[in-house]
Amino acid sequence: MQKTRRSNNSHEVILDAAQKVAVEKGAGKVSLDSVAKEAGLTKGGVLYNFPSKEALIGGMLERLMATYTPRVAEQEAKLLDQPNPTLQSVFHVIRELEEVDHNIPMAILAAAAHNLDLLKPLREETDRRLQKIRNQATAPDEATLLWAAGEGLMLMDMLGLLPFDAKKKTQLLEVLELKAQEKL
Repeated sequence: MQKTRRSNNSHEVILDAAQKVAVEKGAGKVSLDSVAKEAGLTKGGVLYNFPSKEALIGGMLERLMATYTPRVAEQEAKLLDQPNPTLQSVFHVIRELEEVDHNIPMAILAAAAHNLDLLKPLREETDRRLQKIRNQATAPDEATLLWAAGEGLMLMDMLGLLPFDAKKKTQLLEVLELKAQEKL
């Protein structure tokens, strides 16, 4: 039992270290050696938890998705009696996650970009969520455009490309959320 706890702790320590390396030194510097050094572990300790660099990056991406996906589902459960509950939830969670350091998901996505197959779980989750949004809407194309606008705002913010401040971004997300409350 204690070995599992230690392994889980090591798992999280390694993911934290990988995230830190990616953010501070760049996605290209995420290696088993650099992560082991940052985590204060041996390379063997990292390999015990993540048998390859791809597995490590996959673990980082899984943890990123584990932050976002349950929050959307939790919010959606509160809105089931309203129009477009999934779409409303996406906008709500995007606004909620503004406090998250955008360098973290950006670094993880950049690291995964070296092997696009690593993004498959994220693509699958995005496809599921969009299909759900479209199924809930009476005007699926309008709902898709609203969803794309919200996701685009989030990505542009992560890339530092927004031509306006965070206050305006929040205001625009609120407008999208209000639109999603209407029958689409």
